[in-house]
Amino acid sequence: MTPKQFESEMNYLVARHLAECFLKQGFMTKTEFRKIDDFLVRTFSPLIEKLLTLSLDKSGDKSE
Repeated sequence: MTPKQFESEMNYLVARHLAECFLKQGFMTKTEFRKIDDFLVRTFSPLIEKLLTLSLDKSGDKSE
C-alpha cells in the first residue's frame, strides 16, 4: 500500500466513523448515511470499503 492509498483509507474511515456517529445519534437516516457513504467511496476509493460492504450485506438489516 502506498502512502497515498494509506492516507485515503484513513480519511475514508474517519469520515465514515463520523457519519456512523450521526446515524446512531439520530441526526440522519440510514438512507442519508448510505448516500454519504457512497460519496465517500467515490471520493476516497478505499480498499476497506469492500470489507465493510460485505459486513453490512450479511447483517441483513433493512430497516430505515
